[in-house]
Amino acid sequence: MRAFILSAVVAVAAILCAGCNGGLQQTALPGMGSQPVGQAPGAQAPESSAAPETSDSSSDQPDEPPVTSARPGAPQPAARPSMSTPGAHSPQRHPPARPVFHNACAQPASPGSRACASLVRVQARRACSKTAPYCASDLQAAYGVAQAARARGRGVVVAVVDAYGYPSAASDLAAYRGSMGLAACLQSSGCLKIVNQSGRTSPLPKPNADPSDDWRAEEAVDLQMVSALCPNCRLLLVQANSDRDTDLAAGVNAAAALGAAAISNSYGSDESNAADAAYAHAGRAVTASAGDAAAHQPCSYAGVVCVGGTTLTAASGRWVERAWRSGGSACSEYVARPSWQRARGCAMRSVADVSAVADPSTGVAFYESAGGGWQQAGGTGVSAPIVAALFALEPSAVRANAPAWLWRHGRKPPKMGGT
Repeated sequence: MRAFILSAVVAVAAILCAGCNGGLQQTALPGMGSQPVGQAPGAQAPESSAAPETSDSSSDQPDEPPVTSARPGAPQPAARPSMSTPGAHSPQRHPPARPVFHNACAQPASPGSRACASLVRVQARRACSKTAPYCASDLQAAYGVAQAARARGRGVVVAVVDAYGYPSAASDLAAYRGSMGLAACLQSSGCLKIVNQSGRTSPLPKPNADPSDDWRAEEAVDLQMVSALCPNCRLLLVQANSDRDTDLAAGVNAAAALGAAAISNSYGSDESNAADAAYAHAGRAVTASAGDAAAHQPCSYAGVVCVGGTTLTAASGRWVERAWRSGGSACSEYVARPSWQRARGCAMRSVADVSAVADPSTGVAFYESAGGGWQQAGGTGVSAPIVAALFALEPSAVRANAPAWLWRHGRKPPKMGGT
């Protein structure tokens, strides 16, 4: 079966090259030939987004919402009293406070550990009408895969690897899929399987006892974003015993052993070596979150599709994506530049390879009961499972060497950049 490319879509996949002064700046995500290029029924294709150095969401988007490391309910510092101008007849006015996003788990990770990459806040789910937080139908339209999502992916296993337990994974997934009009994905039918880092269904780890490092929201985001883009796919949730890099790597190996065609990893930590054996599985698309401006592992490993972030908006009936300034773009200090990577500006491996929505201001809806029900998420913890799901909709040949496929099928950005 031939693989098709959304060649007119950048933000469907903008390359975020670290310090790239030219070279491959963007590439098309795996595309769906069952519909016009980059276009879903009733929706126009996304406009081209620019390379990071020529377009930034800060230029024409609202300031990013504040982010705190504290989880809801944690003590917050007292607000400083406002000062009035001497002689003024009324107090100084301040803009209303915007909802604060918090890191889904502890940041930064301790040495030898990984940190998950999603930012979340409680947010009532709105109608699916091209308004954040985006629903499954919004994401399918934005990435031009509405028809493919209905027709493809049956029997294809997509794994998400996370840390610690999530007892309500099945019921929260059911709430999300039911609300989004997606068919049920049940453990009893074999659609959803939950295993430990050894690939066994028991014993499963418990949620982390440390409330500041609770991965349940990340697990919910990962499962539900794969559902949104590939509703026919079978889901494999691998729960590592902890956020230690050795435990998570064991989880990736278990996912590959259980036949996952795509494996999503929404976590990372600072680079420390060039070893990537657990994340190099031929024939499987392994994705990972790019994190922030520094190169992170496992994202920088040569066998991994390193996923950065974009700002996704709908304007005048069109979906538009631009590079998100916090979406990850850097040069590796440890991993040699692969032969297939044509980027200039990095002597070593450059990241990211591809990008999808991650700006929390234009984030996605997800459901996680322990965290307050419906919430809005951003961060590259959102974009990694989206890209994994898109690879699952493609023929196996596209997944054989997924990072190389992206670079070989990329194209240069528009001369003027931006939209």
